[in-house]
Amino acid sequence: MGHLISHVKVIFKSSVSNIRLGALQMDNVMEGSNMSVPFWAANVLAKNGFVDIQEESFDEDFFRSVAKEKLLKDSVNLPQLADNFYVNLIDFIQRKHTTNPSNSLSRSDFLKIHNDASDLVGIRIRKLLHYARTYSDTSDVLPKLTLEERVLLQTLQKNVKEFTSAIFETGV
Repeated sequence: MGHLISHVKVIFKSSVSNIRLGALQMDNVMEGSNMSVPFWAANVLAKNGFVDIQEESFDEDFFRSVAKEKLLKDSVNLPQLADNFYVNLIDFIQRKHTTNPSNSLSRSDFLKIHNDASDLVGIRIRKLLHYARTYSDTSDVLPKLTLEERVLLQTLQKNVKEFTSAIFETGV
């Protein structure tokens, strides 16, 4: 939820006056003006056609992360991702998906991004499975994980422990 209150830059597509979103008041903002607003407010303004949200070069971060993961796919090394990586990824994919769906170039860009995202997530899950083993030391990898990955790793560790306990407690 913290990402919703983090600020992003927007560019106004038209002049606006007297817009109030919660505690955010905008008076006499000119077309082309830049402003930093909370992420939730930027989404509301963008959905209503008032602004374009300025991506903070997430596409560069995304493609760099995909390249690193693919390069290291056969190892268990986990390159560190930004804490809000998956939140930004979901938003990035949604924006690419809704950008002129009838345009075949946009569709092909979306499919490439979707496939790269699937590859990145799949590679990272495989690596997390390695660390979910009951005897794995995760102290060096935990700082490199996003919150979502830490929760997934804890769930995997719990399930692996229960599974192995069930097998070995039956006297096999």
